[in-house]
Amino acid sequence: MILNELSKRNKEWHRIALSICKDEHLANDLVQLMYFRILKYIKDIDKIKVNGKINSLYIYVTIKNIYYQHKNKLKKNKSLEYQDYDSFDDSNNINYYPLNLMTSIDDEKNMILFEKAHQKIIDKINNEIKTWHWYDEKLFRLYYYTDKSLRKIANETGISLTSIYNSCKNYKIIIEEKFGEDVADFFNKDYDKIK
Repeated sequence: MILNELSKRNKEWHRIALSICKDEHLANDLVQLMYFRILKYIKDIDKIKVNGKINSLYIYVTIKNIYYQHKNKLKKNKSLEYQDYDSFDDSNNINYYPLNLMTSIDDEKNMILFEKAHQKIIDKINNEIKTWHWYDEKLFRLYYYTDKSLRKIANETGISLTSIYNSCKNYKIIIEEKFGEDVADFFNKDYDKIK
């Protein structure tokens, strides 16, 4: 059920992953890992929905964190050199194979802490925007939780593009002021500092 709903927006998740990693094959891998992670840690799809639609911000942060974990693993893993001699060519090619192919118990514990901290921040942001004027809440959700561009929102609502742009810029400032420290702690893996 969760995978069926997620897969309907697979192209969108792929675009998000590609914007993060700039590599077509890695983007495919990141999306697949995101599916596994959601399947493993999210039992109720409604927890990551806003107004009946899957929260794009949640998926974006999940994919971004999978990418950062991938980059960190590449730095930590030692590599062996393997020389492959082609019978038709005297030159040699060097391929690298990572030694550590399995995740450790510490990685699993860190993943659980990561998911809890991630959910805390999402909940804080959702609770904050619920206190805003209905117009601001609706516009914030339209822009940040859907795949609609500012121009598309302007066309659909009849609100000027400049007004929408300025409002969204102000929302970003408010979120950064109120939750910027928590987000910084999150990316620094100081999960215990997020209250």
